Amino acid sequence: MKTITLRIDNLIQRSMHPAVTTVLTLFVLACFAVAQEAPVATPTPTPSPCETLIPSGVFDLVGFGRQVKTSALTNPDVDGISVHEKWWHLEPSEDVYDWSTLDAYVARITPFGKNILIRIGTMGGRYSLGGNTPDWVMDAVGANTITYYDSGRVLRTIPLFWDQTFLNKKIAMIAAIGARYSGNHLVKVATASFANRHSEDWSVPDSTQIDGIPPAGSSEASRMLAAGYTHQKMVDAGTQIMDAAMAAWPNQVIYMAIGRIDRPLEQDPDSVARDVRDATRAKWGSTRLVIGKEIISNVMPFAPPDPTGAWALFYNSRPAIAGQNLSACYGDTHCRMNGGNCNGLTADQILRGTVDHFVSYGGKWLEIYDDDVTNLLSAIHYAHQQLFIPCPTPTPSQTPTPTTTPTATATATPTATVTPTSTATPTPTPTATPTPTPTPTPTPTSTATPTATATPTPTPTATATPTATPTATPTPTVTPTATPTPTSTPISQCTVPNFIGARLNQAQSIWSNAGFTSRVTTVGPMGHQITSQSLPAGYVGSCTTTTITLTAR
Repeated sequence: MKTITLRIDNLIQRSMHPAVTTVLTLFVLACFAVAQEAPVATPTPTPSPCETLIPSGVFDLVGFGRQVKTSALTNPDVDGISVHEKWWHLEPSEDVYDWSTLDAYVARITPFGKNILIRIGTMGGRYSLGGNTPDWVMDAVGANTITYYDSGRVLRTIPLFWDQTFLNKKIAMIAAIGARYSGNHLVKVATASFANRHSEDWSVPDSTQIDGIPPAGSSEASRMLAAGYTHQKMVDAGTQIMDAAMAAWPNQVIYMAIGRIDRPLEQDPDSVARDVRDATRAKWGSTRLVIGKEIISNVMPFAPPDPTGAWALFYNSRPAIAGQNLSACYGDTHCRMNGGNCNGLTADQILRGTVDHFVSYGGKWLEIYDDDVTNLLSAIHYAHQQLFIPCPTPTPSQTPTPTTTPTATATATPTATVTPTSTATPTPTPTATPTPTPTPTPTPTSTATPTATATPTPTPTATATPTATPTATPTPTVTPTATPTPTSTPISQCTVPNFIGARLNQAQSIWSNAGFTSRVTTVGPMGHQITSQSLPAGYVGSCTTTTITLTAR
């Protein structure tokens, strides 16, 4: 007896505060009796082919506070949605979380089945001064900070990247968000960062230029060194954050945007990013950590890049690489995505050229700004065609192969070629009706010995042949191994039935037709009927781990 369990988890969180959040979980148990003589199927559950792959295609990059547009959700060329939350808004006070923004995003995206990327902005220092870090975190960090001017010449103060108090607070936040959303089957990517001063991608104060920030005449690099900067401190900070993200998001890939740290802080500008990448992949697997660049544009070099240049580490991190466009193409009269000069190119042409550059590196997914996703539909279609890798459909060749195995046992040399056709006749030996053209009337009368005169030509001295029949071991040919093979479902994959739009009590008959016995709960939080599933009908996943998230209407 083999039991296969199909879990259906309903993660409905509609409240503003976790204390009043209601979670409804549905478990549908399906038991298949499979007679099997040898454990041919692997006993451990195998994940769906799609679950083991890095997501690919076009991700709609939605800015903080912006709605996900229906046009993006219904566009088949959009493969995923990147949603953005800020740490100060997510955790306004320590250990008190406001999930409203992320819950609203997940609820909005779920009925459309799009992949989800979650990014939490943590950069820029104190929230009350325009940054993304909660004030209570900055208060806890105290004087362990570094001051710099941002690109708008605004004075910023951020925690030292390696300050352990800052890291502990950030790790706790990562664990909390992972605990809430890592079970959602649509959430495919979570971002993690540790070397970011004013944006969520890599940006370390390392300029040697005099900028006039106190103490007078000091540079960013000299202040970093005075604060205790070392290569090992940066690598330790990075591996702590990556380890925390990997543990919090066991079902997702972790995306880390990388950059360079110049002299005098680092003699090898790629060394910190490379060491964190290598340590994380050695511990968690070569494809769990996806390396990214968030300056993808039409002026980035085609691959392969200069082996000593800024794009070499990105290129050498293949195949687990992805990216985000530098900015939007649509409506940008300065054509930032084309190096600040349009050169007669349209926004559509610039975006297509950007995709070509990115594809040359073998990038998996590309985050494209929402304005482009909405307005440059032809270029988005082109990007989808270039980037999207369809999920390999599991080959059901498992069923034909077991049925052909009886041919190996029926190797009793005389006329055994046709015997596989007699699938359901175990006891009669292969001498029965198939091929012998001489009238098959004698065959019913005998079990094995008397009719031996029929197959060998005349000589009754063929008494040797009766002895040959035992040696031909008819019993192995009759072995019950032929009977399990028709029930050929040592299947490690299950197909999601379709009950979109149906109440779950009606859906029970659908599960029954799919071969499952089920117990179905139809009412969610506050009496809402559960009517939609997030995974599309026909999706094939592991029988033991396939999760269908349901949302209340």
